[in-house]
Amino acid sequence: MRPKLIIIVSLILAMVGCSTMRTYKGVENLGTIITNQAYQLRVRTGNSTMDSLTYEFALIEFGKYLPISEKEPYTGTIEIIFTSTSQSSFVGSSTAFTTGSGYADMWYTGSGYIGVTGGGAAVGTSISSGSTFTWQNSTMFVWIKNLEGKRLWTADYNYKGGMEMSGFWVNTADEAARLCIKRLVNRFENEFPNK
Repeated sequence: MRPKLIIIVSLILAMVGCSTMRTYKGVENLGTIITNQAYQLRVRTGNSTMDSLTYEFALIEFGKYLPISEKEPYTGTIEIIFTSTSQSSFVGSSTAFTTGSGYADMWYTGSGYIGVTGGGAAVGTSISSGSTFTWQNSTMFVWIKNLEGKRLWTADYNYKGGMEMSGFWVNTADEAARLCIKRLVNRFENEFPNK
């Protein structure tokens, strides 16, 4: 009886700790999102290197479905916030990359930062290297908005690498950002199947 109880408790704990994704559709069809649109992609991670990497991943993946422009005029935005921590079965958890100061209101847009309320961005360049026994716990938010700020599609993805097979090969923050974006874009594609 006792081994069965241990198995049941282990399964419940595993389910509680699994990755979760929630989305909200503000419109019903993809046509509303892409018609006469030129989206500006904005990324915030708090680290200049991660900003650039996450921006490029998102540009490639979301660019398959949405008209992203790197020049004005823009008629909407795609905003992405990403955070990640490294966790190991041996040493616990730590931040996956060093966050620079002064990032609270700043968005990386591919050609620099916008929304600077004070001095320039402090550069955070240290990104933890991964190993076979290190996995990522990450959070990514995505908002697709029109010019008036109406949310057309919203996503919240909480990735728990320690609870998935992918955790064996997603060992660094940049790998986690790439995985999160791919999964969010797959969900976006499934929610708007009529391209």
